[in-house]
Amino acid sequence: MLMICPIVQQCLGSPVLGYLAAGILIGPYGLSIIRHVHGTKAIAEFGVVFLLFNIGLELSVERLSSMKKYVFGLGSTQVLATAVVVGLVARICGQAGPAAIVIGNGLALSSTAVVLQVLQERGESTSRHGRATFSVLLFQDLAVVVLLILIPLISPNSSKGGVGFQAIAEALGLAAVKAAVAITAIIAGGRLLLRPIYKQVAENQNAEIFSANTLLVILGTSLLTARAGLSMALGAFLAGLLLAETEFSLQVESDIAPYRGLLLGLFFMTVGMSIDPKLLVSNFPVITTTLGLLICGKTLLVAVIGKVFGISIISAIRTGLLLAPGGEFAFVAFGEAVNQVFVLKHVSSTRVVCSYFTPVSRPSYSCKISHLAGVCITNG
Repeated sequence: MLMICPIVQQCLGSPVLGYLAAGILIGPYGLSIIRHVHGTKAIAEFGVVFLLFNIGLELSVERLSSMKKYVFGLGSTQVLATAVVVGLVARICGQAGPAAIVIGNGLALSSTAVVLQVLQERGESTSRHGRATFSVLLFQDLAVVVLLILIPLISPNSSKGGVGFQAIAEALGLAAVKAAVAITAIIAGGRLLLRPIYKQVAENQNAEIFSANTLLVILGTSLLTARAGLSMALGAFLAGLLLAETEFSLQVESDIAPYRGLLLGLFFMTVGMSIDPKLLVSNFPVITTTLGLLICGKTLLVAVIGKVFGISIISAIRTGLLLAPGGEFAFVAFGEAVNQVFVLKHVSSTRVVCSYFTPVSRPSYSCKISHLAGVCITNG
């Protein structure tokens, strides 16, 4: 098992594909070494938490403030435009209104873990398209909260076959208040307490206590945002952002590196465990056609939107290619919609594309982004 990841990385240039291949092999659809994936996923999610914490350490409040045009402008426009276009296509293809809304919004989201990992592998996190991509992903982390609140409200199984505008507005308003309180508490508490706490811990000159304190900060902020209905990764990102303002950021980054690498690798392996190779082969024509349309359509949309927000055409295309496939939040949303019985089994091909195939496709084609951009420049 230990040899699969380096062999695949050597052949295809990405350790992500190595982790996915190892997951397929040891998962329930392979050798069945691990039969129950759900228990593994609970631990693996912390890989994304540590990744976002590390991203926060590399930023600062000032840099994030300078990105607000991308976060709320580019991010919101990308999510809304993609949701509308994909939702209309789903409606034209015969889906009911609530199902089309969920499909459109679900496929508008991308995989934070895979995209940020690819950017870090290629050293492009601080590039123009890297910052734009991260900004959109940050907004998507907020948008998924709204989507998960909406799904039970628009379900035909809810009271009176659906809930009116007032009830939806009240639910979203309550969620916004809880989110604002949690984020404010983390920022205010962090600025007030983090530096003196770390100074006290550092004076003890005990590396284990220092590492334990960092783990406590990451998990504490993550659980706080989770209780507020937000993603755990967002809380970890805020903690990293606050620690970036202290003199201990380099030591903290060094301490969490082993945890981040191991847990993120486990996260990608659990994605691989969910892939059924037989299902991919039997539905290959449908999957590849839908995947091709999804990637081309979203890339074009994001490229056009990026150009409107002042990004160069090359950076906009790169951003579009990175954000084009669906992500892990999509199959969470689809799973909730199926539980509410308004996204039916005949939509399973779309769910397969979002849940299984797109995380596999992104690392392979993203490695061609620079070459494609070079071709565009040459022809331009």
